[in-house]
Amino acid sequence: MPFKEGIKMSFSKVRIDEVKPKLEVIFSRYGCVNKLSTFITNKSFYELKGKYNQLFMLANNNNVNKDRLLEFLSGLLSKGFHPYSIGTPIVIYDRSEILPTLAFGRYLAEMCENKLVISDYNLIYKIIYKKPIYISSAYNYNDVIIVDKMNNFIAYAKVENRKRGVYEVIPVKDIGWYLRRGG
Repeated sequence: MPFKEGIKMSFSKVRIDEVKPKLEVIFSRYGCVNKLSTFITNKSFYELKGKYNQLFMLANNNNVNKDRLLEFLSGLLSKGFHPYSIGTPIVIYDRSEILPTLAFGRYLAEMCENKLVISDYNLIYKIIYKKPIYISSAYNYNDVIIVDKMNNFIAYAKVENRKRGVYEVIPVKDIGWYLRRGG
């Protein structure tokens, strides 16, 4: 999402107790809420506030001075420069919705149980370009992380029960748009 002139932006460090409820939404949606405590260990979280809000994650094992980083970011923002990212973007949210980013998908694919493994690359191609696919396997959950046979993150999707044991897998984002437009 491009930023428009006049929209005030700010980066700030976020406490774990502020991050945890947002991550709980995502982790419970994809069946890995039991891994949340382990995931947030040794990480710092930052928030970009502006037209929309976004959470970023940095591992604490690197040698970045967090206070100097925030000072640097504030200086950039005061001059009208808007950094794209600080660390790994993991969550985009507003008052009504909390969504995982594509970059966060690789972390969730490693931890979460609500996964659908697709080994047919023709089906993966359809998913990437937001085309639904149909499968005959039974699933007990509505939200899934689609991975390939090597557990690489492909997309987020919804699974809807259709007639006679056929399930429709509907991607929630047109990842192909990023490939076509370089967005």
